[in-house]
Amino acid sequence: MARWTWPNRLATLARESRGGVTVLVAGAMLMTIGAAAVAVDVGSIYLGERQLQGVADAAALAAANASNSPQAAANAVITANRNGNAHLVTLVGGSYTPDETLAVNQRFVPGGTPANAVKISVGQDVPLFFGRVLLGRATTPVVAHASAARTDMASFSIGSRLAAVSGGLPGALLSGLAGTSLNLSVMDYNALVGANIDLLAFSDALRTQLHLGAATFAETLDATATLPQILNALAATTSDPTAAAAYRSMALKVPPTSVKLSNLIDLGPLGSDVTANPASSVQTDGYAIVREVLELANGGRQVALDLGVSLPGLLSTKLYLAIGNRPAHSPWLTVTKDNRTIVRTAQTRLFLDTKIAGGATLGLVSVRVPIFIELAEAQATLAAISCPAGQAEASVTLDVTPAVGQIRIADFDTTALGNFNTPLDFRRATIAHALLVDVTGQAAVSLGGVSPQPVTFSASDIATHQVKTVSTNDVLQGVATSLISQVDLRAVGLSLSPITAVVGALLTPVAPVLDGLIDQVTSLLGVRLGQADVQINGLRCGRPMLVG
Repeated sequence: MARWTWPNRLATLARESRGGVTVLVAGAMLMTIGAAAVAVDVGSIYLGERQLQGVADAAALAAANASNSPQAAANAVITANRNGNAHLVTLVGGSYTPDETLAVNQRFVPGGTPANAVKISVGQDVPLFFGRVLLGRATTPVVAHASAARTDMASFSIGSRLAAVSGGLPGALLSGLAGTSLNLSVMDYNALVGANIDLLAFSDALRTQLHLGAATFAETLDATATLPQILNALAATTSDPTAAAAYRSMALKVPPTSVKLSNLIDLGPLGSDVTANPASSVQTDGYAIVREVLELANGGRQVALDLGVSLPGLLSTKLYLAIGNRPAHSPWLTVTKDNRTIVRTAQTRLFLDTKIAGGATLGLVSVRVPIFIELAEAQATLAAISCPAGQAEASVTLDVTPAVGQIRIADFDTTALGNFNTPLDFRRATIAHALLVDVTGQAAVSLGGVSPQPVTFSASDIATHQVKTVSTNDVLQGVATSLISQVDLRAVGLSLSPITAVVGALLTPVAPVLDGLIDQVTSLLGVRLGQADVQINGLRCGRPMLVG
């Protein structure tokens, strides 16, 4: 008989396999139950995070849309969602710049201006089911982060009192810049002034004209385009049929001069786009863009217009105009990296050579009034848009720098009018001839520099198309009036004589007429001496969007 010993029993047990599966299954079930418990809790945490992220996104959008009370707006959304014990952890306001050249973490500036964005954190305690055994607590905290920004837009113009201009001067000026008769009617002019041109939509239409395929807006503006192509693109952009017809009519008459519109328009960060985004509209009026394009194509050439005798008290009026080249990197319209728009005028010289009736006194047949005007660059920058509760309470602030310069009664070499690199050589002007005596005169007024001045437009100002004027401290009441009131008249070297008194008496009544003409011309050119007329053409309080 075999004897059982402990070594034998252990060896037998090691060889025995019955019941082993039960042990393995029991161990596996324990592991499965543990994994399931972890999965349930992880799923609960993930679901809580996703739900909380939705609350955070909604709260950020609400806060970005309520610049006056962002925290209250965020808390209201969190409370309305009734998502457990969700609560606002942090809220930081600031500015957001959608510039692709900036790293994502550099686009939001806490406390920056304009205050158009918020960053918020929303927290919540998510319940645990099995994890409480391991962690010793019934909940675990989760936090969701969200950022939202609002893009408010406003279009504006500088030197915009175009509605006051009458007669054929607008068409004559554009014809002079184009170098050919455009035959624009007053109705055409009014349609162009009233037309709003979206520069992104225009760039899209120009790309089609140039067959550039998938070129970006910046590439399109940097391509060479002819005047007819540009005008046809403008016709395709405007929704005003009269303005569109005027553009197409001009396209048939202008020479095929080639230009690069990148010298005129800099879309900044929007230039890298291929499609127009309604949230990033950049607008200008239909007359201003034609004027600027024709000035660009004019290439700094001098324009001479004979305005005839259409003004009361004037026998003849000749207008000489020269537009200076814009400084490098200073186009007419610029969109900055933070989506602010800057509009600049160009350096301009005007020479108005007018003759008025002299009467029979002392043999005066006519009296000449030569007025020279030089205007430096004026500039308006979109400084801020406030939309605390939609457009009904919105406001827009512009930083405006008026044009400074000089005005004179003098003679000079008119062929040098367009040479902005050399100062003009002024001399006493010949005013009249009488009884073998020449009457000469001169006067000069200079306007000093000025810092940018903020101008704010309320919602009411915007709705009624209010024009506001920013002036230098030494602005004149009237160019001609100021010059004529202090003109130094001399006859045969004498400062006072009967003939100079008569000439002075003849000049005074026509000063207001000349002031009106000068105002019309400078307004059409978008510039005013010592002043800048600015107007908000449109405003849209943007919808907030989630941003990175």
